[in-house]
Amino acid sequence: MAQESGGEKSLPASQQKKDRAREEGNIARSQDLSSAAGLAAALLALVLLGRSIFDVLISSGEYFFGQADLLTVQYQSVQQIQTQALYYVGLGAVPFMLVMVLAGVGVNLAQVGFMASSKPLMPKLDRVSPIKGFQRLFSLRSLVELIKSLAKLFLVGIVVWMYLRDQLPTMIGLMDLSPLSLLPPVSWIVVGVWWRVVLVMLLIGIADYAYQKWQHEQDLRMTMQEARQEAKELEGDPQIKRRVRQLQRQIAAQRMMKDVPEADVVITNPTHYAVALRYDADNMNAPTVVAKGMRLVAQRIREIAEENKVPIVQKPPLARELYRTVDIGGAVPEGLFAVVAEVLSYVYRIDRREAKRKERARMMGAA
Repeated sequence: MAQESGGEKSLPASQQKKDRAREEGNIARSQDLSSAAGLAAALLALVLLGRSIFDVLISSGEYFFGQADLLTVQYQSVQQIQTQALYYVGLGAVPFMLVMVLAGVGVNLAQVGFMASSKPLMPKLDRVSPIKGFQRLFSLRSLVELIKSLAKLFLVGIVVWMYLRDQLPTMIGLMDLSPLSLLPPVSWIVVGVWWRVVLVMLLIGIADYAYQKWQHEQDLRMTMQEARQEAKELEGDPQIKRRVRQLQRQIAAQRMMKDVPEADVVITNPTHYAVALRYDADNMNAPTVVAKGMRLVAQRIREIAEENKVPIVQKPPLARELYRTVDIGGAVPEGLFAVVAEVLSYVYRIDRREAKRKERARMMGAA
């Protein structure tokens, strides 16, 4: 277990790590499959466009060799030759190149989807480090790539040799043909070799892509420490979260304490709980809890209430029930209306007596 929590990659890669690797250009892609697709596209283009390309070559030969005696070494003549040469090159090569480009883009989209990232182009010191290069040269992955290359060369060589061996009588018979008559049979032999090589390369490319996919997943696997660190990044550092919650509670407590002087009554336990209630008959349907707290917070609520002459009433069961069931800013539930109304009625009577006593004292002092 100690080893697993350290450097052993025992967990599959998370989606966040996969996305981060994709942004950095670290993706599973088979160069062999891309090469096979390029060869297949070139063969298809040659079969479909070979006749038109041959006609372009004939036309260009007729133009340059048929009018050679009319061409002079002048600026206008050279410019005309360049323009005509570009025309023939474009006419013959552009369709062929377009098929190759579409094939390359298509096979890469099939492997990795659409992806645009400039990070792979950024310079990295480990790419030019001799030590890193030496390690890559003699790594297990380099050995696997070497074995793959030798296997590809062997398979392609075997397939080509077997085909040419069967075509040996035909190739011997070609020696009796004229140069113009050689073109069709030689073309078919070339096409025969070509599509067999393409088939072998496609099979190798598909197998290589499956291997690259598996190797990519293995490279992205995570250790327990990496998984824990990523969880912290996603959810936030627990210490920071605790600090944020502490600050939130402090801010809420400060805001709550500002409402205590406006309360009509503070109901206590008497020491463990304190709940401050306010009731405005014109604007409220029921009394509202404006502050509540336990222990030190309850003590501070009582102190503020005493400083601002807010009546304090000891009702332990009611204080506990209000603290437990009503949030700050919430209304007193119907089940507690009667008890709370009794407390408020008592408070209002005390306030009226206190106001009358102060008024008599003021009048006697004035007399």
